[in-house]
Amino acid sequence: MNDHKKAMMETGFWGRAAAGALIVAENSGRFLIAHRAEGTLQPNTWGTWGGAIDRGETPEQTVLRELQEEADFTSETKEILPLYVFKHESGFCYNNFLVVVSDEFEPVLNWEMQQFGWFHFGDWPNPLHFGLQQLLQDEDSLGVLKKRSV
Repeated sequence: MNDHKKAMMETGFWGRAAAGALIVAENSGRFLIAHRAEGTLQPNTWGTWGGAIDRGETPEQTVLRELQEEADFTSETKEILPLYVFKHESGFCYNNFLVVVSDEFEPVLNWEMQQFGWFHFGDWPNPLHFGLQQLLQDEDSLGVLKKRSV
């Protein structure tokens, strides 16, 4: 049994730790948000792009790998900014980041996502994944997101 599957059985989350990101485009100030597909945990919710941290990876490396896997994202990032870290009583934690890119792009989605959208700050889609809801309730993270949306 792989590490992530074992963690799922013990914590209810895929992996012991995970990382994900919202993406903001400097040219528009809009945020790229993923709409989760059927067959995933919390399907049909809007959330960050991300997944479990593999052995030997940093959270930042995980974000870039997951963006490549889920959105075929291979463009250069301008910045990767740490945001809110979700911590669960099981020991699971999810590291949230903001990935800054120059321009909006059209992701090529894998099976985990059914849709995507570029959204203005505060004009968030519904229903939100519980992790994105918590991120958007964190005052420090909201400050960073608002500053980057201008």
